[in-house]
Amino acid sequence: MPDVIPVAGQVVVQVTPPAGPVVTLNQITVGGINQPTVAYHHTQGTSAAVWNISHYLGWYPNVTVQDSGGSIVEGEISYTSSNALTVTFSGAFSGDAYLS
Repeated sequence: MPDVIPVAGQVVVQVTPPAGPVVTLNQITVGGINQPTVAYHHTQGTSAAVWNISHYLGWYPNVTVQDSGGSIVEGEISYTSSNALTVTFSGAFSGDAYLS
């Protein structure tokens, strides 16, 4: 069972894979801890033209990307599985991706 840690209006889930390091997920639930996860927030702190996002939502979410200046940016989304995706842009930048 993963550890659930409430953080400033979000629920941060720490998952320890078998024989692996601790991974912190920015999954968002609505209606409490026992409700399904409905969204994921990814922060890309290092500028990159390709963002690899592991979200562990179990489906193929909608994706909205915002650069560090607050502008919405379009990229090519490739779903690698129901738990991960890649977004490719024409140039490198940092920012946030909102998945729902």
